[in-house]
Amino acid sequence: MRHGFAEEYNSETFLSSLANNFYIYYDDKRHNANGTPMLARVKSLPPHAKNYQPIVDWKIMKDRQKTVSAVLVLCLNLGVDPPDIMRPYPCAKDEAWCDPADFPDTKKATEAIGKGLQNQYEALSLRTRYKQSLDPCVEDVKRFCNTLRRNAKDERILFHYNGHGVPKPTASGEIWVFNRGYTQYIPISLYDLQTWLGAPVIFVYDCNSAGNIVHNFKKFVQKRIDDDNEGNHDMSAPSPTAAYLDSIQLAACKSHEVLPMSPHLPADLFTCCLTCPIDISLRWFVMQLPLRESYYLMLPRNATGNVVVPGKLTDRRTPLGELNWIFTAITDTIAWTSLSRPIFKRLFRQDLMVAALFRNFLLAKRIMPHLNCNPVSDPPLPESVRFHPMWDSWDLAIDQVFAQLIRNNGPDPFSYPPPEPQGKPAPPAEKPAALHSASNGSISTHSAVSSGAIQPLSNYQHSTFFEQQLTAFEIWLKYAGSSTKDPPEQLPIVLQVLLSQVHRLRALILLLKFLDLGPWAVYLSLSIGIFPYVLKLLQSPAQELKPVLIFIWARIMAIDHTSTQQELCKDKGYNYFYLILNSSPSNPIGAPGAPGGSINHGSGSNSVIVNDDHKAMSAFILTLFIKDFRNGQRLCFSIELVTNCLKFVASSENPLLRQWCCLLLSQLWLKYPEGKWIIYKDGYLARFLDLVNDPIPEVRTSIIIALTTFLTDILDDPSGQPLKDTNGGANNVSADLRKDELRQQDLKLANVILKLLGDGSTIVRKEIVFFINRFIKIYDKFFLVVAFNQLEEEIVLIDNPNNLQEFRKKSPAYGSIFSSIWKALLILSEDPHIEVKELAETLIDSVMVKLNESELAGLVKEMQEYLLSKSTINIKDNFKSAPIVDRTPIAMQRDNAKRQASSGSVINRRNELTMNGGSLKTRSVSYHTGKADSANSLDSSSITSRLKDFGISKLFKSFHINEDTDLNNFKRILNSGPVTSHYGVEYQPKSPRYHLREEHNKTQLPDQSGFFEYSCETFQEPQMSKSEVDEPGSEEYVKRLWRRNRNEQTIQETQPQKKMALRGDWNRNLTVLSNKTQPKLIEFMQFEKLLVSTDEKDTVTVWDWESNNVVHKFSNGNPFGTKITDLKILNEDDIPLVLTGSSDGVVKIYKDFHIEDDSEENSVKIVAAWRALTDLLLTSKSSGLISEWQQSRGSLLISGDVKIIRVWDAPRELCLSDIPARSSSSITSLTSDQVAGDIFVAGFDDGSLRVYDRRLDSRESMVKIWQNGRGGAKNFGRGSIRNVHMQRGGFRELVSGSADGFINLWDIRSSLPVSTFTGTEKSIRSIDVHEHAPIITTGSQAVNIWTTSGDIVSTLRNPHDTYLTNRTSNYLSRISFHPHRMMLATNYNQDGHINIYTCADIISEY
Repeated sequence: MRHGFAEEYNSETFLSSLANNFYIYYDDKRHNANGTPMLARVKSLPPHAKNYQPIVDWKIMKDRQKTVSAVLVLCLNLGVDPPDIMRPYPCAKDEAWCDPADFPDTKKATEAIGKGLQNQYEALSLRTRYKQSLDPCVEDVKRFCNTLRRNAKDERILFHYNGHGVPKPTASGEIWVFNRGYTQYIPISLYDLQTWLGAPVIFVYDCNSAGNIVHNFKKFVQKRIDDDNEGNHDMSAPSPTAAYLDSIQLAACKSHEVLPMSPHLPADLFTCCLTCPIDISLRWFVMQLPLRESYYLMLPRNATGNVVVPGKLTDRRTPLGELNWIFTAITDTIAWTSLSRPIFKRLFRQDLMVAALFRNFLLAKRIMPHLNCNPVSDPPLPESVRFHPMWDSWDLAIDQVFAQLIRNNGPDPFSYPPPEPQGKPAPPAEKPAALHSASNGSISTHSAVSSGAIQPLSNYQHSTFFEQQLTAFEIWLKYAGSSTKDPPEQLPIVLQVLLSQVHRLRALILLLKFLDLGPWAVYLSLSIGIFPYVLKLLQSPAQELKPVLIFIWARIMAIDHTSTQQELCKDKGYNYFYLILNSSPSNPIGAPGAPGGSINHGSGSNSVIVNDDHKAMSAFILTLFIKDFRNGQRLCFSIELVTNCLKFVASSENPLLRQWCCLLLSQLWLKYPEGKWIIYKDGYLARFLDLVNDPIPEVRTSIIIALTTFLTDILDDPSGQPLKDTNGGANNVSADLRKDELRQQDLKLANVILKLLGDGSTIVRKEIVFFINRFIKIYDKFFLVVAFNQLEEEIVLIDNPNNLQEFRKKSPAYGSIFSSIWKALLILSEDPHIEVKELAETLIDSVMVKLNESELAGLVKEMQEYLLSKSTINIKDNFKSAPIVDRTPIAMQRDNAKRQASSGSVINRRNELTMNGGSLKTRSVSYHTGKADSANSLDSSSITSRLKDFGISKLFKSFHINEDTDLNNFKRILNSGPVTSHYGVEYQPKSPRYHLREEHNKTQLPDQSGFFEYSCETFQEPQMSKSEVDEPGSEEYVKRLWRRNRNEQTIQETQPQKKMALRGDWNRNLTVLSNKTQPKLIEFMQFEKLLVSTDEKDTVTVWDWESNNVVHKFSNGNPFGTKITDLKILNEDDIPLVLTGSSDGVVKIYKDFHIEDDSEENSVKIVAAWRALTDLLLTSKSSGLISEWQQSRGSLLISGDVKIIRVWDAPRELCLSDIPARSSSSITSLTSDQVAGDIFVAGFDDGSLRVYDRRLDSRESMVKIWQNGRGGAKNFGRGSIRNVHMQRGGFRELVSGSADGFINLWDIRSSLPVSTFTGTEKSIRSIDVHEHAPIITTGSQAVNIWTTSGDIVSTLRNPHDTYLTNRTSNYLSRISFHPHRMMLATNYNQDGHINIYTCADIISEY
């Protein structure tokens, strides 16, 4: 191997690192999204809709309601059965767990029942005020109802009606009460009841045929609405009609059904289900089981026969409390999975009383149908809640408790110890909605417990319910989560588990993994009520929760920060993140409280190391906390925070932390003059300005955003005036001085920004446009002067260029920072990247429009007309002579989908570009239509200019010649060579997420670039799971694997063909691609069966050489007079990108050029474009820009007619160094060692070659020079170097060919060529070397293939060499080898064909 590479490259470590590392460039999110956030419109489209599914009204706090008072109406009339019911014997007789027979008289029994019912309800909600109305008459009911509504105002009332002692409701829904003497039943109309009670109300009807009431109630509400619409509003109703729609009804049975009378169950079974679900569940469980006579008789019971579970309903560490907690979780889950989101939110999250009643109503829906009684509700619940699989878990939980009770039913079954310190209960203060678990139960349970002696119940084992549910959730997350985007049924249970300290950490980690699935998961979690919990946890000092909580909060903030800002202020919740961001190893995080609060755990095992990722998320959370929230901004602003942010930007290795520290600073001083003054005065601004050259483009962009917000605020002068007089005179002066000093800083910032103008990253340059936009808004008057001055300068340039210096001396603006900024903006309006270009044009237009509306409007118009008339190049002509081509990608044309690709393409926009001496002015003609026409008429004044407009396509049209068919015959006869190419004829690729701005915004830039929102998207994307490409089994992973295998197969197939290349026949297999226009550059792709060619203007064509068709054709968008001079393929191991270099120093990189697809999103996209050389000289002989791409290092070496070789770094998108070429001649060719990438070689126009080593300092990096006559070296050619190339494989030969016919092989260790040979022709127009095989091809007229030792293998014939061809077309234009296959492509002068020769083996048969 040459150059001494053998030892270096054969080491095991080097080879294994090569095999295992595939670096891919220009494929980051900033390239694939172009720093633009996803539009709301796009989010709602099918590919993304499922991932977002926004629930905007997730915040339950806003719609919170209370049930403030309740009336319990009991119509029992004990001892007298109503006439319409026949009771069997034995019959259910318990009301509110009281047996009337146990009391001496009915009055006492009724009072006991009333008291019992109130106690049951109080277990649900203690805050509600209860009123009992026992066996009332109509007047009592009316009085009660009116009083309640008066006191409740517009809050909710509970109306409980027990009609066991009166007839069933009538068909029209009237309910019965008594007269004063209890001699008659009196009906109450529902309409009256509505009028007395007002709304909103929750009704509970425990009586026969209760469904009648529900149906008629809705009819009466409808009647009220109809009356309102006709203008007959019921004046006596205390509530607006709309409020009645919010009424909720729960009824024990349907219209034709009778309540159950089983003696084993209470008479008011429905009421007991709603108020004591645990007792009913236990009783029902025992009734259903075959062992009830034997096994379950051993259960401890109380006087009413209910099973006694020891403990306290509200204490989750006791068996009873735990059962109640499990019941809450299960009913919540059933509701969550069965109901629509709005209904779930309304019934289970807005009112604690309603939530408790509906949870328990689910139990009634489950049990009562077994007794031929179907409870109904309004809003109705689906029947499926009866059969939900979670009920089995409920039965299991009961059975586990029973098993322990029976096992422990020793001497005293009712004893229960004081709870062991198993973990603290959740803090009692302000429980959120879902925390108020329905504390259900009956008095009997408590009395039984209190009566027993307190003896330990031997080792009560807690239920495994929650652990199992968390495991189920974990399995769902692992196998279903990311793919389904359907809500998991365990979510409400995870929420309940957060209450228990035992499982809290595990639940939070699972919740975090769920939130990581995307915005849809965050919205779901918020809508179920997670927010109050995670807010409360910010007060917890637990160290191990910190990383989890940071992550959860980052996800919540990423989708909705505005709804959380106030909440974070309340208990200084934001301080949690403030402390984490400002913590350091010497000052670890304390418990929340005052900054620097004490630490509970010290440096024990519990302390959690906070890493830079956590800090980055904390910075993100704080940034969104203070965004557009003045109160938060003032709370967070501190010197400590600013110092730490600057420290992180300067020294942290985590780009995300640096980025968010910059964005945090940008929000800290936004619209906060006092803050800006402190930052500037204490020298923080100066420190910040030193950091602008960060290696990561996103961080540089964030720094520009921070500088943009630091600019002086735009104040309306009139409003600023009166303020000044209110302060004292002295203050006034200092405030003015301050303002002036800060204004000075604006100019300093502008200077710093100008240095970033040549940045390689689009997002950075785009942000500069927005900085200039803000700058122009602040100093708009200055810019009108500058713009006017520029017009004057251009007129001087045209009329009398010699007076320019004189004019500039007098000019008020020349040399000022405003003039420099305007020039920078003019440069940006010619930016290589379409989006930056359009933004800058829009901004220039906005200033020009203002200038045209100013007092100088008339003069300005005249100046513009004059400039247009004198315009040296009117580029529109160049478009006109071209046939107007449909600007769609080739693939689309094939299906005749003749649609405009986008109105940004050249012809539609008719961008009028006038080049006048110094500057380029672009104006959207769509704005100045009139002006465009006047320019036209001026231009078309002479015959010659009219003829110039009359292109060939117009000629054909006027003679009705069909270009495709008739012309082909015509052309074949004439065969005058290739079609002339034109600029901008093909589809011009747009950037990803490119969208045209609305017409009415054409001359107004938005205030922000959208980069901030784009940055927030990071926290909406999965971060914990592997990316799609790295996830085995995913579509992307399989595609990548397929590509790797295909690549390896290609290499294995082609390596053995190296010998065949020396003996085979190169003329046998020939494919001709008809390119129409003259190809200039031809490049084969390594693994795809594609070839990319460019013509002499700016069209790039991608050919499939196997099937001989065009995959894509697009325009590189070159300015007039420039051409594509270099072509490289990047990332060939995976998804390839194509890089074009143009003679104006611009480099552009495209993706998706190799995919044959008709869809819009798969058309070619531009991923990067920048001006890699700013000072390229355009001459007719110039080689333009030439480049060398090093895939192994991500380096792009660029040179041309300049005195340097510029090294651009792909990951940083920055110029790393300028290496002096050390020659006065221009560089014609570059090549480098592709493996390590340290050595590169340049060929020069004067025939010399120079070797450079990047490891040395740039001034000393030239290590060798080869030139005829130097160092005793002679006879190896003096002509311009046509090509110099170092093989990637094989012997790594370094081959150069010079224009005077010499081919040399070099070794960088030696001063003389290894070998030199020349062909018969004494000139070489093009030369190429195969990357692996030892063959070289050269050509001038004949194309020869040589071995590296100088023997001719074959001479290729020109397939188009006929007697008609003219002299110059025999000369070769371009020649190119395939990197792996034994193939080569040639193209001749004035010939639109690409000829592909494939080597075929010659096998002799004997």
